[in-house]
Amino acid sequence: MTSSATGLGRIATVALPFLALLLAWEIASLFLPPYIAPPVAGVLGRALAILIHGPSLVEVLATIARTLGGLVGAFLIGGALAAAMGRAASVARAVTPLLTFIQGIPGLSWVVFAVIWFRGTETRIFFIMVLTALPAFTFQMFDAYRGLSRDLVEMVLAFRPRRARMLRVLILPAMLPEILTAWKINLGNAARVVVIAELVGATSGVGYELMQQQQLFDMAGAIAWTLQLVLFVLVVQGLIALIERFALRYRAVSERHA
Repeated sequence: MTSSATGLGRIATVALPFLALLLAWEIASLFLPPYIAPPVAGVLGRALAILIHGPSLVEVLATIARTLGGLVGAFLIGGALAAAMGRAASVARAVTPLLTFIQGIPGLSWVVFAVIWFRGTETRIFFIMVLTALPAFTFQMFDAYRGLSRDLVEMVLAFRPRRARMLRVLILPAMLPEILTAWKINLGNAARVVVIAELVGATSGVGYELMQQQQLFDMAGAIAWTLQLVLFVLVVQGLIALIERFALRYRAVSERHA
């Protein structure tokens, strides 16, 4: 079987469930009122209108900026915590229970806390995004650091590298797969949390617009705004996959020779 045929088969495998879902939804729209199951064409038209309408696009971009800003903040803080935990076992013993406690607090609770504690919308959402993503980033990077091969580390140390070179040549490449996995996991969670944060504590963004559609019982609009977040997650996931394919291209070679 040729590679093109294999590629088409994979595309068909991925596309068929979505086509079946669209077909089922379209059939349901013939028997149900629009506020329950609007036609597929109407939903797609509304989604496209959001992307080409300036003020609506600004709302989408505001949500994207909040999501990425919170994730970057959690990643940087988590990286610093993971480094401290890796260098000192006492820090790991002290920080791990606290992060586990934070991880157990629901995202909606953080939304309520942020509304009470902070006045500014952006401060609230940044706080919520950082606290919900911080434990996963920290634990993932800490586990990656602990998973470094001791033999490999000792071999590299035999060459007496500088700390920066040790970080660039060994530590970061070894941790990169876990870091990318952490981004994949947190990205989907962040997209859900930011909507909740905007529903309660913001007057702009996709979450706020979803609340407006709920008040109008506009299902087509609600789905159209939701699709903006789905598109954002798919695009970023695609970018992460490209980075992974380039940075970890040695894996494909090793798999072929396995």
